[in-house]
Amino acid sequence: MLPFSQILRKPNQAFRTEKILAAIDLGTNSFHIVVVKLRPDGTLEYLTKEKESVRLGSGSSDYAVITNEAMDRGIACLKRFKTLADSYQAEIRAVATSALREAENRLTFLDRAEKETGIQIQVISGNEEARLIYLGILQGLPVYEKRILLIDIGGGSTELLIGEKGEILFSTSMKLGAIRLTEKYLKKDPISATDLQKCRIHIESVLSAFLPQIETWKPFLVVGSSGTITSVTSMVLEKKGEKRERLNGTEIPIDAFKEIRKQVLDAESIKKRLKIPGLDAKRGDIIVGGILVLDEVLQRIKAPSFTVSDFALREGIVYDTIESWYRHTDTSLPRLDNIREKAIKTVANLYPQGKEHAETVAKLTLQMFDDLKSLHGLGNLERDYLETACYLHQVGLCLSHHNYHKHSYYIIRNSEAMVGFSNAEIEIIALLARYHRKGGPKGKHEEFKVLRPEDQLLVRKLASFLRIGDGLDRSEKSIIERLDAVFEKGKVNCRLYIQKGADPNLEIWSVSEKKDLFEDTFGIKLDFHLHSL
Repeated sequence: MLPFSQILRKPNQAFRTEKILAAIDLGTNSFHIVVVKLRPDGTLEYLTKEKESVRLGSGSSDYAVITNEAMDRGIACLKRFKTLADSYQAEIRAVATSALREAENRLTFLDRAEKETGIQIQVISGNEEARLIYLGILQGLPVYEKRILLIDIGGGSTELLIGEKGEILFSTSMKLGAIRLTEKYLKKDPISATDLQKCRIHIESVLSAFLPQIETWKPFLVVGSSGTITSVTSMVLEKKGEKRERLNGTEIPIDAFKEIRKQVLDAESIKKRLKIPGLDAKRGDIIVGGILVLDEVLQRIKAPSFTVSDFALREGIVYDTIESWYRHTDTSLPRLDNIREKAIKTVANLYPQGKEHAETVAKLTLQMFDDLKSLHGLGNLERDYLETACYLHQVGLCLSHHNYHKHSYYIIRNSEAMVGFSNAEIEIIALLARYHRKGGPKGKHEEFKVLRPEDQLLVRKLASFLRIGDGLDRSEKSIIERLDAVFEKGKVNCRLYIQKGADPNLEIWSVSEKKDLFEDTFGIKLDFHLHSL
C-alpha cells in the first residue's frame, strides 16, 4: 500500500470533477462526521466536522442491547448528520464500532437508520477499527516511517496496534471502553475505593494477555487518539496555562500524565471532577475508566511520554474511501489495495494446494462477469467481492473435504486476517464461498435469511458466477483456457476455448449441474459451446 500522502500527490487526475465525502463514525460514546472535498488533482479540503455525545452504549453494561432511548438518540443524530451531508451533496460512508458490533438488536438500529435517514451503516470488527484509526493517524502525524504503538480508548473498546511504514505488525481490540467500565464498575457517585480497585484488577487481567507481546516490538513511539487521550491532554495543557486550538502532535510527558491521573482519581465524585480545568463536562462521568486503562498501558510498557493525534477513525474512513475511489479508476493504483491483497493471501495460504485452481477459477469467473455487465448490472466493488471469493472458496479443505464449502464460510467469516473488509463485506464473501458447490442459497439458511433483500440478491448473482467458474475447472487441470459470454435474444451463449487434445467432458458435466442458480437468478437459459484453440 502506498502512503496516502503519495497517493494524493499523484500527478495524473483520477477524477474530472470534485468529489465530496461525508465520513460518519458511530462510536459508543459519540458520533462524529467530517465532510471533505477531493479535488481532481488529489488534494483534500476539509469542509466541516461535527461531534455529538450520543452514548449509544449507555444503559447496558454487557452491551447485549441498545436501549430504546439510546437508539432514539442515535437516529436523531444521524438525521442531523444526513441533513448536513446533503447540504454539501456529499456521498456518505458510515462506520459503526463496539456498541453496534456487540448488540443483539443491532439490525433493528441498522434498519431504522436506513429507513429513516437513507444511511447504510457498516459494522466493522475491532481489528478493522484499529486499522482505520492507524490510517487516520498517518494523515495527521509524520510517523509513517516510525514504528508506533497506537492507543485508542473509546466508549466500548480499546484498540492497541503496532504499525510501521503503513504495515500493521500487531493489533488487538479489547472490551475496555470508558463507558463499559463505568457501567460495570464505576457507576456509583462517589466512586468507592473498592469499586476502583475492582476496575483496576479487571483492566490488568485483560491487558496482561497482550502487553507482553507488545513489549517484543520495542522501541516504538506511543501515539494516543480519541476522547480519553484528548481529554487528558486538555487537562495537562490547562494545568500548564497553555491554550491550543489543536492538540495534534502534542507530546505529554509521563510525569504530566501522572499529575492529571492523581487529580482525577482524587476527585471521587462527578461534581469534583467537573471542576478540573480542561475536562469536558460530557466526559466527567466516564473519564475515570479511560484514565485507568491508559495508566495501566503506560506503566506496563514504561513509556516516557505519548504523542496526541487529533486524527482517528473518521479520518481513516476518509482515506480508506478515497483509496477505494482511486482503485476503481483507470489510474496506476492497484485495483485491490495492498491490505486487502495481503488479507486474501494470508487466508488463501491456509490451503496452498488450491492456488492454481483458484487462479483458473478467478480468470474464468471474472471473464464471464465482465462480458455480462449488461445482464447483472454490478460494478467494480461487487467484482472485488467475487474475485476475493474465487481465491478463498476452497480454504475449507484445510480442515476436511466433507462439507468443505461450509468450512470455507466459517474460516472466512471468523478469520482475524480479513482486515480491510467490513463485517458486511466479509459475510458476503464468506457466503459466496459457502454456495460455490452443493445447494444454492435458501431462505431457511440462517446466515442467508438475515441479509437484506438486496444483499440476498447480490449473493445469488455472484454465487451463480462462482459456481460456473468452479465447475469449468472441475478437473483442476485448467483445460478451459478462456471463455466468451454473450447475452443475446434472451439467453447467454458461452463459448469455451479448450486446450488442444484435452477432454472437457468432466467440466461440461460439472457446469451443467451447477448452472441452475444462474438460470434461476437471471431468468434466462445458459448454453455452452466448445471451441478448440
